[in-house]
Amino acid sequence: MRHRRTSRLAVLTAAVTAATIVAVTGCSSESPQTAHRATAVHQARAVRTPSAASTHRGSATTHRGLLHKSPPKATAKPAPRVTRARVAGVRAADLPNRVLTPGAVLTTSRARVCAPGYAASVRDVPESESSAVYARYHVAHVPYAHEVDHLVSLELGGSNAITNLWPEPYAGRWGARTKDAVENKLHDLVCAGQLSLARAQKMEDTNWVSAYRRYIGAPSVATTTAHATAPTTHAASKGSGSGCEPDYSPCLPRVSDLNCADIPASKKPVRVTGSDPYRLDADHDGWGCTS
Repeated sequence: MRHRRTSRLAVLTAAVTAATIVAVTGCSSESPQTAHRATAVHQARAVRTPSAASTHRGSATTHRGLLHKSPPKATAKPAPRVTRARVAGVRAADLPNRVLTPGAVLTTSRARVCAPGYAASVRDVPESESSAVYARYHVAHVPYAHEVDHLVSLELGGSNAITNLWPEPYAGRWGARTKDAVENKLHDLVCAGQLSLARAQKMEDTNWVSAYRRYIGAPSVATTTAHATAPTTHAASKGSGSGCEPDYSPCLPRVSDLNCADIPASKKPVRVTGSDPYRLDADHDGWGCTS
C-alpha cells in the first residue's frame, strides 16, 4: 500500500517537471539554434536594406551633387559697341561705322568692272535709300556737305546695298574727294593687271586710307566744304573761281561726285549741258533728277 503511494507521487512529480519545461520553452516550437539563425538573417537584411529615411537622404545628397556639377547658366553677351573705325591721323567723321557699313560687293568679275561705263550703268541709290543712310548715322542732310558714298566703290564692283553706304563729308583732308582719288588709282591697277580685284576690294573695305598712303601718298592740302553760295546761272559758272560745275544748269558745285539726293528740290530738274560727270541724266534726254 505504501509502495503504491510512492509510485503515484513519482508520476506526479515527473508530470509537473515536464509541464514546467514546456512552459519555459513552449512559446515556439523552434530550437535555440534555429532561433539564433533567424536573428542573424534579420540583422543581415537590415544592414543590406537601408531605411526609407536613409534612402531619401542619399537621393538628396546625389541631387545636390548633380546640381553642383552642372555648368553655370549662360549669360547674355553685351551688345557690340557701335563706333567709327579708327585710323591714325584721320577724323572719325571721315570713316564709316563698321557695324552699319561693313561693305558689300556686287561683282567679283574683273572684266565687268573694267568695261567702259560700268560704274554709271549700275549706280542705283534712290533718294529713299540716301535718306535712310543719313537717318542710320544720325547725320543732318545738308546739301553739298556730304556724299552718300560707297565703301567698296562701284568702279571696283561695290554694291548699292545700304550696308555699303555712309554719309562721307566733302570737307576735310580725308573727305570724299580724297577717297575718289584712291578709287581711281585702284581701278587703274586692277584693269592693268597689277592688282587683283579681290585685293582691291579688301583694301577699300578694311582701310582705304592705308591704300591711299601706299599708292598715292598723303593729301597735299585739306579740302574745304562745298556748300557756299554759288552763282545760279550757267553763264556765271564759266567764270574762274565760281566753284560751279559747268556741265549743268542751274549751278551745281564742283565736287567729286553728286547724287540727286544731294541736290535741293529748288534746283531740280537739272539741265545737262555738257558731259554729265555726275551721271544725273540716266535716260540721256538732257535732263537729270526729274523725279
